[in-house]
Amino acid sequence: MAKISKTNRPSVIKDLKSNDEAFALKAIEKIKKGGDASYINDVLEALSATTELGIENAISQLLFDLKDKEAVEELVNHWSNPAFTEIRVLILSACWQSGIDLSHRLPDFVTVATAGTYMECLEVLTVIENWEAISDQEVLENETIRLKAFLSESDTPENDEMIFSIVEELEKFVVQ
Repeated sequence: MAKISKTNRPSVIKDLKSNDEAFALKAIEKIKKGGDASYINDVLEALSATTELGIENAISQLLFDLKDKEAVEELVNHWSNPAFTEIRVLILSACWQSGIDLSHRLPDFVTVATAGTYMECLEVLTVIENWEAISDQEVLENETIRLKAFLSESDTPENDEMIFSIVEELEKFVVQ
């Protein structure tokens, strides 16, 4: 894979954000072949701004195909950005589709589940269901307590069942 040179980067980003499908699709292909985690913010900005379905689909597929741990960590770092609220479900979906273990980011996922929409809760549950273990038992215990406390005071009944399912899933990771 040929990395995108520093001199070509501005041109690739400009094309990515152009909303011209031909230019954007070429830029997406270049990023797919030679990009790195530093492109995540630009990719998410382009996804948020585009009005073209073809561009949206191509960027979504790029995110769903991520296998680089650093790039997926960048996704997690960006989902709390208010500019990306409209695409947070897609970001969460990309996290679980990557297959990369993000169990060390459990507090971030719990925050999304307790503050998010029903679909965001569903994506968080899906991510957690695909984990094999959670190594930090103290974090696991604290986040389970946090979710139970949330349930006891919840005013979002549409999310409560999903949060309860997340708690059940987390309890499977407790080491006796």
